[in-house]
Amino acid sequence: MVIRSFILSPAPPPGRKALKMEVKRYTSGSSLPEGVTLLMLHGLGQHKEQWEPVVERLYAPQSHCTVSPPIREIWSLEWQSHGQSAVLNEEALKDDPLSALMDQWAHGIAEFIKSDFVKGHRLVGVGYSSGAIALMVSTMYFEKCPYLGCILVEPTIADKDTWQSNLETVIQPGFDLVNKAVTRRRNAWANRDEAQTFFAGRSPWKTIRGWWSYSKDKDDNDCVTRKCPTIHEATAPQVNDKAPWAAADHITKLCGTVPIHAILAELVDSHATSSSRQHRR
Repeated sequence: MVIRSFILSPAPPPGRKALKMEVKRYTSGSSLPEGVTLLMLHGLGQHKEQWEPVVERLYAPQSHCTVSPPIREIWSLEWQSHGQSAVLNEEALKDDPLSALMDQWAHGIAEFIKSDFVKGHRLVGVGYSSGAIALMVSTMYFEKCPYLGCILVEPTIADKDTWQSNLETVIQPGFDLVNKAVTRRRNAWANRDEAQTFFAGRSPWKTIRGWWSYSKDKDDNDCVTRKCPTIHEATAPQVNDKAPWAAADHITKLCGTVPIHAILAELVDSHATSSSRQHRR
């Protein structure tokens, strides 16, 4: 498998800061021009490399697969406040949770689709959690849906009525839990070995490597820190609280013309209730 990174500078929505967006392209010797191109979108607090174990599995059977459609390319697109993109935008993101809203990521995704990188490709969008929201919102920048189909993995999407009726009992407690967990967790280690030891017993270790970057502590010593700024991860659910409604609206508009598949796990999230799970189904 061949992996190549690209740094894009999509035009921002009106009134927003210009932010860079790093993307990765994955190809293999069995890639076929007539195949589909997958656009993979990660979840909140994660990074584009989270998809690499999945990418490896998708490419593994291509040489002998006769049932599934062949894959031309796979791209993973990063939220501007996450992963290596957060490092590239460090100055622009400092202390401002509104500087990389969900709709700016969706706008960047749309700009990428309009570029020469995937011109003429048959696109299938795959979004996990918040990435599923961005996937749906990205379609609003086109007269016709740019995807042949969409796959929503554990989508954090709900229509306005469902959202508001569950706000006090389910959604706000979930926001509070995320905020508490993110702001109180450990965010820096003396070196890479110490960080690896810390994460070794935590799943999924295989994708954790993309979360950190080298930095300096207050005494100017080298250290390892998480790439996604804490303020962005902690406040993202609240500052993007209307994005799930917009995504739900676009599902309603698209589902009659474009195949949309949802994948939900069997286990209920620790902070969710069975009733909220039923709403998501």
